[in-house]
Amino acid sequence: MNEHTASPAPASRGRFVSKRDISIEIFELPDGRMAVYSTFLDPYHLIRLDLTVEPGTKEILAAHAEMANHPHSLCPLVTIKAQALVGLRIGRGVIKEISQRIGGAQGCVHLRELAMEAANFIATALIGYDDGYGVMSRDFNAMPEDERYQVSKERLQGTCHIFQGSSEAGIPLKEGSSKS
Repeated sequence: MNEHTASPAPASRGRFVSKRDISIEIFELPDGRMAVYSTFLDPYHLIRLDLTVEPGTKEILAAHAEMANHPHSLCPLVTIKAQALVGLRIGRGVIKEISQRIGGAQGCVHLRELAMEAANFIATALIGYDDGYGVMSRDFNAMPEDERYQVSKERLQGTCHIFQGSSEAGIPLKEGSSKS
């Protein structure tokens, strides 16, 4: 088995006991802003986080959270913490800032997780935006891989193995190919 081959699934998964889903939808509003609807669902929780984002500045303009299902009667009191997300800019350091603003002993680990996932997806939707492409641009996504890499490499440096540094190494070679 080479290093790029996934390990096989376990022979027996055991008894299926639970599932957690995080769902995020982004809509481009007529005025150009983004409406972001995020949901966290498991057997104990149904949490919704709605954000409004200005794509040009990447700033969260509005935030609202609610809990339809929660394990403790006091859980919904923490939804007011979503307001602390207003003014955040989606970019480097936003995950740490989200943790500080709505996580910890005075916050909610699940609301924090939902906000982090929303921020990551907003960042993905805005790749290429500063280069003249729209929100989650089909034109950007249709570009050849090497061109998308060139547009994205500075912004995404250090975010994953594809963008692991400032070298000009570029996109890792596919198996069987050679660099000229």
